[in-house]
Amino acid sequence: MSTPFDSHQHAKRLMEAGVQPALAEIQAETNGQLFNELGQLSNKLQEVEVRGNTKIEQVKLELEVNIAETRTELVRWVVGIAILQSSLLTGFMLRLIH
Repeated sequence: MSTPFDSHQHAKRLMEAGVQPALAEIQAETNGQLFNELGQLSNKLQEVEVRGNTKIEQVKLELEVNIAETRTELVRWVVGIAILQSSLLTGFMLRLIH
């Protein structure tokens, strides 16, 4: 959160420094507007950052789920192939015995 800009105080300080009153008023008003716009941009940037971080977290969770599903599927395939291989070897052994 930004500190509010006091344009009256700013104009007063400019006049004390020797700036003509009309010019000091214009500069103070313009600087106040700039500070307000900068504050608004800063707030929007923070909102975008929060949304970006949230989106990154969502994608991260989705990837973790996909990795877990892939790992499970891979284990199923490996176990299935191991069972098939054991069955084939058992079949060959039984055939050799008879």
